[in-house]
Amino acid sequence: MVAQSIAGEIVAAPESASSTPYPSSGTAWYSVSVLMVMYVFSFIDRTTIALLVGPMKRDMHLTDTQVGLMTGTAFALLYTFLGLPIARLADRHSRRGIIAVGVLVWSIMASACGLARTAAQLFVARMGVGVGEAALSPSAYSMITDSFPRSKLGRAFGVYNVGITLGAGIALLLGGIVVSAVSHAGATFDVPIFGTVRAWQLVFIVTGLPGVLLPLLLLTFREPRRTGVLRGLNQAGLSEPPRPSLGEVLSYVWKNKTFYALHFVGIALLAMAGYSVSSWLPEALVRVYPVTTGQVGKVLGTSIIIMNSIGVLLAGVLCDRMTRAGKQDAPITVALISAAGIATFACFPPFMPTVSLIWVSIFVSGITFNAYNTVATMAINQVTPNQYRAQVSAVYLFVVNAFGLGLGPPLVGWITQHVLHDPAKLRFALVGVVFGSAIISIILLAAVRPIYRRKQLEAAQWR
Repeated sequence: MVAQSIAGEIVAAPESASSTPYPSSGTAWYSVSVLMVMYVFSFIDRTTIALLVGPMKRDMHLTDTQVGLMTGTAFALLYTFLGLPIARLADRHSRRGIIAVGVLVWSIMASACGLARTAAQLFVARMGVGVGEAALSPSAYSMITDSFPRSKLGRAFGVYNVGITLGAGIALLLGGIVVSAVSHAGATFDVPIFGTVRAWQLVFIVTGLPGVLLPLLLLTFREPRRTGVLRGLNQAGLSEPPRPSLGEVLSYVWKNKTFYALHFVGIALLAMAGYSVSSWLPEALVRVYPVTTGQVGKVLGTSIIIMNSIGVLLAGVLCDRMTRAGKQDAPITVALISAAGIATFACFPPFMPTVSLIWVSIFVSGITFNAYNTVATMAINQVTPNQYRAQVSAVYLFVVNAFGLGLGPPLVGWITQHVLHDPAKLRFALVGVVFGSAIISIILLAAVRPIYRRKQLEAAQWR
């Protein structure tokens, strides 16, 4: 039944009872798998730099604050600001095409990080990686939401978001192996086309170049039909999907500002904890314990691939189970569990009395560390109309990465350099940022739960 409204008012779109709006199960899961592979490579290219802090500081004469800017702010700068205009294209045009261009750009720029000769060149190259990666997730979130019914979205988003843990884990694991193999100072290599590069530069090139072939995978499936579209009445009185202006999108967000603000900032603080750990934990351990960067990379990478990936997938399964049991706030509840785990376990590794216990604590903390990623974006897309989804997701990513990448790693470096005045105390700065951000996140997510339940009831009218 078509809801009634005055001309120009947004109303629910009619759905056909005779056919499902979703693609076949096989097609849907295949498309999510392809998008997950893209996400794996994106996190490889954004995370590899964490193992290269030592040689970068040595060869480019960087301070801890500058390293934080390279690992976080440089990537986040254009990733956040270009996310919204790119997402506007995704809400109007081919999402596959937009992702293809983005993958190509970030892979080229990730390799360009390996050609940087100065700090300024490396900063610009990292910005380029952010530009390309800004095209992926808003488009992917929209496509996944259009491919599955609500009862299966948890698992679908879990599969996609396992790309975070696989990508970060592979970057650290393979990076650790490469760093161990070429760890002697001053090592250089002659690479065809690229010329002579240092060992740490070679890591960027090796991890970045394979991504240029990924866009071919997008040709192997069709883009899903858009579902959950709110429609307006045109001047002729016919129902049609609107093409909202940027002002209309921002107006929609503003009208629902309490939910979006609490949810966005709550998740952004968890991202701050996550990016701070991924950027600084290897270096924090190397500065205090008798371990090498290569050793830390291998153990941390293995843990992320196994434990963090299990946590991400379990979060999706738990969310779907809670949804089928009638719990309207299932995604927020799972995010709260993840936040509590981060506050409890993620602070242990830098303070364990022995190296063996460090490795154990890293594995234990991994199970809840990335679980919130599964449900955070799913929650947004479930209660946001289709024609706003990619753009609202871009606003979400803007907030998350402004806090997570733009503020987290630089804050840890700044506290170490200007407050603690001792490089060996990096671990204190790291744990302070992680614990503080996780606790505030728990408070915000607890406050958003009842609001989200109301938003679910509203969304049910046009779903």
